[in-house]
Amino acid sequence: MKRKSLILQSAILSLGLAFVLTSCGDDDLSEPVVTLTGDNPQIIDLGDTYTELGASATDEQDGDLSASITIDASGVNTNKVGKYTVTYSVVDEAGNVGENTRDVWVKATADDYVGFYTVSESCAGAIAPYEIEISKINETTLRVINLGDFTAGDTFFDIDISGDLNDELSIDDTDDADPSLQCDATGTLVNGVSGAFDMDWSYTFDDGSSSFTCDDVSITQE
Repeated sequence: MKRKSLILQSAILSLGLAFVLTSCGDDDLSEPVVTLTGDNPQIIDLGDTYTELGASATDEQDGDLSASITIDASGVNTNKVGKYTVTYSVVDEAGNVGENTRDVWVKATADDYVGFYTVSESCAGAIAPYEIEISKINETTLRVINLGDFTAGDTFFDIDISGDLNDELSIDDTDDADPSLQCDATGTLVNGVSGAFDMDWSYTFDDGSSSFTCDDVSITQE
């Protein structure tokens, strides 16, 4: 009886060990791989329509899961300049989650800056709010008329557009009407909604004999 009991215990132990080894070998712990299709970042002009570029997904156990990808692009607003994120996720049969993200950049164009603006200065020696006009020279250059509101007449300076979203602006130019007047300025687009651009600027004017600097300038589209 003792020998039969040992044999039975040994058989049960072997079966249990085999079950454990088999179960461990069958565990699916690997996440599906999600691969983006198209550009990352995806760059869109302000006001244009968002087009989904798609993605594919593969899993070691389940194969192609592309048809099961869930895409969340709810945060993208093509009517406002900004950087957004689209999330792609998929779940395999074992419950493992694979994920990837795409950056979507909605950028301003030179055309979006065209219009009339109110300039408000908040610094020592500031003047009352006044109006300027911004026009387009080309895709990366603007022309601003009347910046500084000088009593001698309108000023004419070129503005360079830069940055990922065309949201950085700068002037390093002499006045077309008075070459003795130099303007050095930097600006940032803080609100980029079509027809309602708001910018923060700082600028220095120098006519060779005196200069004026204002580091707190708000420019709002009318």
